[in-house]
Amino acid sequence: MQRRFVSSYDRWIQGQKSDLTKLLRAAAAPDATETELRSIIEQCMKLYEDYSEQRKLLAREDGPTFFSPPWCTSFENSVLWMGGCRPTLGIRLLYSLTGCEMEEHLEEFLRGQRGPTNVGMMALSAGQLRLVNELHQRTLRAEDWLSSRLAMLHEDLADKPLLPIIRELQQMRRESTSSDAVASSSSNPPLVDGPGSCDDARKSEEVAAAMKTYADGLAKLMEEADALRLATARTLVTEVLNPRQAVELLITAKELHLSLHTWGMERDHQHGRG
Repeated sequence: MQRRFVSSYDRWIQGQKSDLTKLLRAAAAPDATETELRSIIEQCMKLYEDYSEQRKLLAREDGPTFFSPPWCTSFENSVLWMGGCRPTLGIRLLYSLTGCEMEEHLEEFLRGQRGPTNVGMMALSAGQLRLVNELHQRTLRAEDWLSSRLAMLHEDLADKPLLPIIRELQQMRRESTSSDAVASSSSNPPLVDGPGSCDDARKSEEVAAAMKTYADGLAKLMEEADALRLATARTLVTEVLNPRQAVELLITAKELHLSLHTWGMERDHQHGRG
């Protein structure tokens, strides 16, 4: 099973590299038509959609793996949110591309007190800024809702299915210890020797059921997070930005992803991992 998980990720990385090459070539071609640029953008989104579908199916087999995937570096895992990047990351990258002061003066841009910015690599119109801001606020609310549900899942795991099992095991251990003490002071051996195998088997089944419920919950949350990531990215590159702006954003996002993966591997090697 692990091999299929790793193979899926490796194909995703190779696809990212291939798409980045196409995007860089398109960005360097000033005569590229909007139709050509949109075709490349759609190829990138198709790869993203296919990978999200693969992740959904694999997560149903083992959801927790995606929350600390062994195919990622320790540094990458430290910044994961619901098994991937935060959906708002693309919006933050867009703010950076339009100029470092964009977020600080966003309200002024929206009110028309400042004109379109061209400090960064691209300029956005007031209409585009309004759309970006609305998308940002919607996505933040969706992120918060998913985060709160993950916190509830964490709390429920310890409180409901596992804690009663732990308490029962503690009680059984105390009874077993008491029985052993009585037996040691008596000339007659005890009729039973601690908890029976039936109890042990039942506890194992209960623990396995609790862990499966938790794993299924993680898989469901990651599936919803992936859908949010995909929807946010598609809205940005197909509804908010023009094709050339979308190409620039996709280049930045893919270079960031691939660079973090490479830097993370170098760091793991320096720390004796991998």
